[in-house]
Amino acid sequence: MVRRLGLIFLCVTLLAGVAHAQEDLVQKITILGNVKVEEGVVRTAIRSREGRPLSMDQVREDLRSIFALGFFSDVQVDVKPISQGKEIIFIVVEKPSIQNILIKGNEKVKYDDIKEKMTLVTRTILNLDKIKENEEQIRRLYFSKGYYGVKVESKVDLLETNEAVVTFQITEGPEGRVKEIIFKGNQKIKTSDLKKVMITKQWNLLSWATKTGTLDLDILKNDVQMMTAYYFDNGYLEVKISEPRIDLQNPKRIRVEIDVSEGPQYRIGTIDFKGDVLTGKEELFHTISIRRNHVYSNSAIRRDVSALTTLFANEGYAYAEVSPETGVDAKTLTVTLTFAIDKKRQVYFEKINTSGNTKTRDKVIRRELQVAEAQLYSATKLNRSRERLRRTGYFKEVDFATSRGSADDQVNLDIKVEEAPTGSVSFGVGYSTVYSVMGTVTVSDRNLFGLGYNASAKATIGTESSEYMLSFTDPYFLGYNYSVGTSIYHREIDTFDTYAYKVTGGNLRVGKELSPLLRLETTYKLENVNVFDVTDDASDDIKDQEGNSVTSSVSVTLTRDTRNDFYAPSSGSKISLTAENAGGPFGGDNSFYQFSGESSWYFPTPLNTVFMVRAMAGIIQSYGANEVPIYEKYFVGGWGTVRGFEYGRAGPIDENDDPQGATKMFAVNTELIFPLSKEVGLRGAIFFDIGKGFDKFTDITPLKMGAGPGLRWFSPFGPLSIDFGYNLNRDKGEKSNVIEFNIGSVF
Repeated sequence: MVRRLGLIFLCVTLLAGVAHAQEDLVQKITILGNVKVEEGVVRTAIRSREGRPLSMDQVREDLRSIFALGFFSDVQVDVKPISQGKEIIFIVVEKPSIQNILIKGNEKVKYDDIKEKMTLVTRTILNLDKIKENEEQIRRLYFSKGYYGVKVESKVDLLETNEAVVTFQITEGPEGRVKEIIFKGNQKIKTSDLKKVMITKQWNLLSWATKTGTLDLDILKNDVQMMTAYYFDNGYLEVKISEPRIDLQNPKRIRVEIDVSEGPQYRIGTIDFKGDVLTGKEELFHTISIRRNHVYSNSAIRRDVSALTTLFANEGYAYAEVSPETGVDAKTLTVTLTFAIDKKRQVYFEKINTSGNTKTRDKVIRRELQVAEAQLYSATKLNRSRERLRRTGYFKEVDFATSRGSADDQVNLDIKVEEAPTGSVSFGVGYSTVYSVMGTVTVSDRNLFGLGYNASAKATIGTESSEYMLSFTDPYFLGYNYSVGTSIYHREIDTFDTYAYKVTGGNLRVGKELSPLLRLETTYKLENVNVFDVTDDASDDIKDQEGNSVTSSVSVTLTRDTRNDFYAPSSGSKISLTAENAGGPFGGDNSFYQFSGESSWYFPTPLNTVFMVRAMAGIIQSYGANEVPIYEKYFVGGWGTVRGFEYGRAGPIDENDDPQGATKMFAVNTELIFPLSKEVGLRGAIFFDIGKGFDKFTDITPLKMGAGPGLRWFSPFGPLSIDFGYNLNRDKGEKSNVIEFNIGSVF
């Protein structure tokens, strides 16, 4: 009986415990009061879970987490019993949502520019901290545009619909100017050198055009880092540059003051190499430019790391790593430099894949490559290959990418190109100061049939000239690295008062690339020239050449071209030298020799401008009984020689006041080219030319000079140029200015 009573008591106790445990379980979590905030957003902040025991500590933590979301002005919680457990009810009171955002007082900065900088948007919950952040964003925008006296105040208007209107009231103030940038403490580095490093500049008379002289705090902070790097590059490793002090009391005369503590200058101590070397350290020392006792320079070390990496990559070590390790000795003010080299595995090209070339044949791409499958990897040859493909003019974009091959010592080269349009049919009507009104029809393709052939047919008919020409060039004749081309043409020129002439002929050209930048071309030319309509008052030289004559000549031209663009280069140069001989062993009626040279140099200058210098000189002399044909002489003056002069009038003039051409010439053109509209390809130019055509060296002076402004435009009919040239040393009978208009030529 006692055992039975004990068993019954135990069962009752267990059942009571289970019932009590069920009463403490969370059976339901309810969220009330949210209208615009999704319920799921609130639940992400709740850690209490249905089906788990109730914890009031966790409920209180959930209450704080919901409030921390920032969407509610009040959050309450209620825990009530339900069948078999508890229900937790969170009651939230939403903050107002933003119905509208108003910006007032902005006149000097566009509304769209302000909205672009703001992170506050309508239909979101009102957040006062975010409003303050947007006030600061508006201030920063005004600062970047030079308005440092700006004031931005915000106001929140609550509506009965539990919505709010946020208004930003802007008081712009005057436009500010950085009038002074002062450095204190710099003794070794000049203030002018530090100012060159900075993007922040002082206001000057050209600031309206260059957009300089304004203060941007982010840019100024970056200037401090750039100046620190500049000091490091000059060996001052202990330099300290203070945070700039800015005086904004008068926004129109902002003063920036920067303190500098330079410290001592460090130099390079011992230089060594460790790890893998190709042959010996001597070759590595020849590769680097930095030497012992040189001023320490981060950029010089980076250049040497790149040179060493390229050295190894050219020997097949595509993944070689070169790490500079430095040690500073404050007593001797030296830095020990050790290049740690890990050359890794030597690799070969496994596959070369091309894509994107829908028209151009694969072989046209591959023949420009300096690398081949199964060949040892070379970084320099890869770069040359990329440049060669770009210089063909067949592609808008050329992208090289390498990937690991089927084995660790194999690498794949993936070449992706975007083809450029190479064929064109153009019709145009133009005007030239030399040839007057003319109409032109041209059909051409620089990549005919996708085989790289260059073919063109051109017809030009004008009031004083006409020209017909067919031309074809195969840059890789029969698959060999020789270019072969031919042209046939007929020209008729009637621009002179006392005579006219026409030329019918053709040429055959053979060229060879001697190096990636150097090219040699030989041309055989055969022409029949007829000088006619010679007037009675023409000079004796012209009368002597009346009638038909044949010119048979061979010329050799050596060209070196490093320009970065064919039509609008901004860097590099093009140098060409030509020697020509007519007559003698080549037959014909005319016997002469000619030597000429031309060099153009392009230099990038500030504000996206380009400075160009072009020099040319030539001499032509006859041998035998004949005189130099007048149509072979140099007509200096006008576009391409000395602008500001009419065609040929910067050289000898005959008794009829007509240009008679010269046997010698010299000219230098200088231009400063600047962008006017990148969208339409319009550029401006300021030029100065000097030169002359002459027959005797004693007549070279006085030189002719011209200067003026010009326009350059890549029109639908080709490059167009207009130059307003002014004669700077005008003689009697010469015009004071000449307008040059040309289309379809590159200068």
